[in-house]
Amino acid sequence: MLFSDWYTDTVDVFRVVSEIPGGGNLTRDKRTQVGFAIPCRVYSTQVKGATPQPTAAVDRKEDKLACDISADIQIGDELIVTRCGRIGGNTTERYLAGKPQDFYDPVGVAHTGLDHKEVGLLADNIARS
Repeated sequence: MLFSDWYTDTVDVFRVVSEIPGGGNLTRDKRTQVGFAIPCRVYSTQVKGATPQPTAAVDRKEDKLACDISADIQIGDELIVTRCGRIGGNTTERYLAGKPQDFYDPVGVAHTGLDHKEVGLLADNIARS
């Protein structure tokens, strides 16, 4: 991909999957990591202050993430983004994935490397001091 160096962040993807433990008849939902350190970039971020609520302050923002078109990210996945994770950063942010949208190479026959996946992100966290 032409812009692979632009992906300075990484994302770990967690998904709730149903399983039937022990061959029984009951299903159990389990949070499972399905993606590990996928190169990405959070862009179009919103920097806002925490909003006071009756019981606690809430930090809510909506950002966007770009990554390779082959990344397995689905709506509702929990995403743990490590900002600048590919270049030594270690600050993490927790998001909920919106519906991913694939953008394919716009030129047709000539491969420009512009194809990518975009994911809307929601961060909705209780502010802690």
